[in-house]
Amino acid sequence: MGELILCKRPIAAAPFYIESVSVNIYSIEELSWFIFHHTDIIEADFISDELINWISDEAGYRELAERLRSGLNAKTPFHVLIEMILSSCGYLTPKEIKDTVREVQLQAGLSPVEKKKKRADLLIKNGNIRKAIIAYQNILASGDLKRNIYGDICHDIGYAYARLFLFDEAAAWYKKAYEHNLSIKSLMQLLFALMEQNDEESIADIVNTYHIRDDDLERARAVFKAAGETKKIDDAIKNITSEDTDIHDFVNGLKSDYIKRYGA
Repeated sequence: MGELILCKRPIAAAPFYIESVSVNIYSIEELSWFIFHHTDIIEADFISDELINWISDEAGYRELAERLRSGLNAKTPFHVLIEMILSSCGYLTPKEIKDTVREVQLQAGLSPVEKKKKRADLLIKNGNIRKAIIAYQNILASGDLKRNIYGDICHDIGYAYARLFLFDEAAAWYKKAYEHNLSIKSLMQLLFALMEQNDEESIADIVNTYHIRDDDLERARAVFKAAGETKKIDDAIKNITSEDTDIHDFVNGLKSDYIKRYGA
């Protein structure tokens, strides 16, 4: 997981696999670490019979497993079961346990879509790009999403394809993203994906469709050139949107033109 964790007992011979985020857990300490860092994606079904059996048979915490099993059968609140796990090995301080349990209670208020998106984001972070794409597409297929949320998820899919150097697919998703969220970031990434392919014909089409001025296009090219590598583009966009006041006029103009042509 990228962090050295001191374990009180030998690590499990067989890990517990958290399928939703493609992560293997080898000890109670690692399980505590995972919960501590990912309170926003765990739900009540996280503590399952499979996890309890692993805690008992592989991690060697039989007493904890029995307490969890009894709690599960008695419909004990989820955050209380989480506290049992976190308090079992001494990995976290009392304050960290208290804060984590409180956060679990707060995160219970997230919508299913928000939690699914966070899981997909974690897949991206862990390098499971293709699984993330499928996860994002499943969210889109679930329907009944707000227009801007739909666009933001399309943007995430575009980013995932760009990570795979599939810039044609990335451009298509960034375009769909901008059509829904009207985000400068999506529009810039669309242009950058086309620039990666030297697709001047498609760039010209985007310029004409969204009425991008020549000087604004050249500024976008300058940002792309300055970024140098695809992985630096996000930082370049943040810089230009936060430090360059003229870009806001550019964005507002694009939004105005788009709304006039296609509606809000």
